[in-house]
Amino acid sequence: MPDLTHERFNEAVVAHVPVAMEAQEALASVVDLNGAYQADIEQGVVTIAGRPLRVVLLGTVSKATGTWLWSWANQGFAPMLPAIAPVRRAAEMAGSWGLWELGEPQFSLAGVLDTGLGAGASVALVAAPLVGATAFYSADYGAGIAYFGIVDPAVPRPAAQAVTFPRRIMAAVDLQPGNPRAQVLTYAAVHNLRVTGDDRQLRVYLGPDVLTVTFDEQGRITNISGTVSPGASL
Repeated sequence: MPDLTHERFNEAVVAHVPVAMEAQEALASVVDLNGAYQADIEQGVVTIAGRPLRVVLLGTVSKATGTWLWSWANQGFAPMLPAIAPVRRAAEMAGSWGLWELGEPQFSLAGVLDTGLGAGASVALVAAPLVGATAFYSADYGAGIAYFGIVDPAVPRPAAQAVTFPRRIMAAVDLQPGNPRAQVLTYAAVHNLRVTGDDRQLRVYLGPDVLTVTFDEQGRITNISGTVSPGASL
């Protein structure tokens, strides 16, 4: 296992918080996340509170060792299963992203940033959009926790809108204030939004609307302003 820290990975976790919060909100609107679950890895389906959803298995966390194990490295599953094979996409990005964790079959979660849902959830929230999943679902199975990426059409990624953008970003900043600029840029990247600007100002293009995010010398957001189309809804 590489003798490396999780510093860069934790930066990625912070950057992905707006996307993750939005996605988990979308998932919670479809199913009762407190309901019982059943998982069928062979079929790539998790049934939550009676509602079946298509999933990929991102990985598992051992409660005994506090380690993350990627699904494609788990010898209990065939690597070419539809619920396993897509997760390899994250490993392919390890080098270009500078995140060794994406390519390491198993690693300790000690030092991985916990945003409130456990360190395993932090790995899942970074991995989910990389493998084409909208949200993630954590399933406690006693000895550990399995993290699934939701790839079901019933849980599409919410559309980015000018009317909701400030709330999405500022809610994430309140939860993890480490790097709001990275949070804006990552949110825009996941939503395929055009962004222009410099160190002190970013302009985000959301359809017919343009929002300007202004930063102070310390990189903190001082203002979000711009246009909102008539008839836009929260």
